[in-house]
Amino acid sequence: MNQIQFNGICEAAARALRVDPSQHDGRYSFSVDEIEILMDFDDAEDTNALYFYIDLGDTSPHERAEVCEQLLQLNLRAHGTLRGAYAFDAGSSRSIFCGELRDGEALDGEFVAEMIRFHIEETRTARDVAGLRASERDDVLLTTLLA
Repeated sequence: MNQIQFNGICEAAARALRVDPSQHDGRYSFSVDEIEILMDFDDAEDTNALYFYIDLGDTSPHERAEVCEQLLQLNLRAHGTLRGAYAFDAGSSRSIFCGELRDGEALDGEFVAEMIRFHIEETRTARDVAGLRASERDDVLLTTLLA
């Protein structure tokens, strides 16, 4: 696969998902049901795979350890069933799912869209972990402001 083929796959996947993609520095991003997805390809690293990242939510500094622990637990349970891993990006304080799709020459937009939908569903628990933390923070903040 080369950059032009990657671009075509991402554009076709976005059409299949009925979303508007945004391209920046050779990467594509789009939102599916308010879930941010980033698609990446690096022909210098691997011409046979594309990578995708599903945003699971942000984490406050005092919750990072607990969220990271829960993501590690999810990795243990999902080992071998998902083509990727749960991770935490310390720079942005966001939990993410990092996945890869291999066999670049056989990939097409419909298949990639199907895999994105599958992984969005499979990462629901992880989004709930991050989302619950965020909603608990919001409840505490709201209670504090109303007091």
